[in-house]
Amino acid sequence: MSSTLALAESVDTAVVVSPQSQVVTQSPPTVLDDVPPYPYGSLCPQWYDLAMEHFLPSDWDTIDFLLNRESRCELLAFNPKDTNGKPSYSLFQINAFWCSPSQHYELGFLQQHGVLATCDDLFDPVTQFRAARAIYVEGLVRHGMGWRSWGSYPETR
Repeated sequence: MSSTLALAESVDTAVVVSPQSQVVTQSPPTVLDDVPPYPYGSLCPQWYDLAMEHFLPSDWDTIDFLLNRESRCELLAFNPKDTNGKPSYSLFQINAFWCSPSQHYELGFLQQHGVLATCDDLFDPVTQFRAARAIYVEGLVRHGMGWRSWGSYPETR
């Protein structure tokens, strides 16, 4: 056994003798207990776990940036009249364009993809992330850029 390994194993529990000859045992502090379950410095850490159910970990920085920019991480954020005149909903500020009938989608894009029934369903966090994922995939397939619907990220930073 190497001396480093033997030293490391001997640190498990230290015995400290106080001036009054009392023996006190101490365990070393565990550093990993203080590590947050989300990336350090996140702006919207409360949405990390849900985001990881629908996106890759490598997408978190973009998602975190967008959630903060679009809604300040607020689930109930609502813009009654976005630049196209339609409302935008919740965390990703998904525009009603995506959940309204159009010439391409008789029921609405998100309805036809089985994501939701009405635009108001976007206030449900799981539905919000499912909708964002569907829009992301649509952008990736049609334009080669998944985040296109939220601007030309990362150029918009």
